[in-house]
This record gives sequence, structure tokens and C-alpha cells, in this order.
Amino acid sequence: MSVNTDLALWLLLKGTDKDLGADTVASVVITGICVVFIGLIILILCVNLYGAIFGAINRRKAEKAKAEAEAAAKQTEQFSPKPPPQPEPVVEDGIEEEVVAVIAAAIAAMGASSGKRLALRSIRTAKGSRSAWASAGIAENTRPF
Repeated sequence: MSVNTDLALWLLLKGTDKDLGADTVASVVITGICVVFIGLIILILCVNLYGAIFGAINRRKAEKAKAEAEAAAKQTEQFSPKPPPQPEPVVEDGIEEEVVAVIAAAIAAMGASSGKRLALRSIRTAKGSRSAWASAGIAENTRPF
């Protein structure tokens, strides 16, 4: 060992001769725990304050947007003509009413998402289609590796 490391080791060991009393250790531990909890309480209060501030800002924006949407809806309601009623779709025999209702709902939802008004004109079964099992077999055997 070099002289510098011997000196550093001796100084380190010499500093451990002091015996801290139980009172000192207890006060340091209690002070540390109190500081940590006070810091956590301050952080919780800051986060709650930020949440309240930004919640109020978001509520104001939502109220403004709602009022503007209602005003726009009233204006469009007053000036837009009513669309003509949709004709009943032509349904082939053998297709149940529930199936027609589900298909019409899907088409209406698809049109609503794009902002268009779609209409169902007719429903008929596909000619010459494979069975579900045949289609599944083809899909299984021809999928890419």
C-alpha cells in the first residue's frame, strides 16, 4: 500500500472511535422520517392543487364547447331542410329481421362516423359462395409464412 492510502485508511478508522448515543441516533432517525413525510405531504398538496386548477380550466372549456355546439345545432336545425324518409330495404326471402336490423345498424354507424347519411337499399344472399368451413380451410392453407 502507498502512504496516501494508509493515511486515508487510518483517518477513516480513527473517525469510527466516536460512539453516538442512542438519543442522537433516535433524534436523527425521527428527524429524517419527519422530513420525508412533510415532503410527501407537500407533494400531495401540490398535485391536488394542480388537479383542481386544470380541472376548472377543462370544465370551462367543455362548457364553452357545449354552448357553441348547442348554438350551432340550433342554427343548422333552423336552416337545414329535413331529409326525406328512407325507403324500406328490399330483403330476400330467408333472411331474418334481426340480421337486417344488425346490418342496417352497422351501415348507419359507419355513415355516422364519416358524417355521411348512408341508406340500406337491399339485402340478398351471395351466390356461389363457399361455406364457412371451406373459407376457413382456404385461409388456413394459404396464409403467408
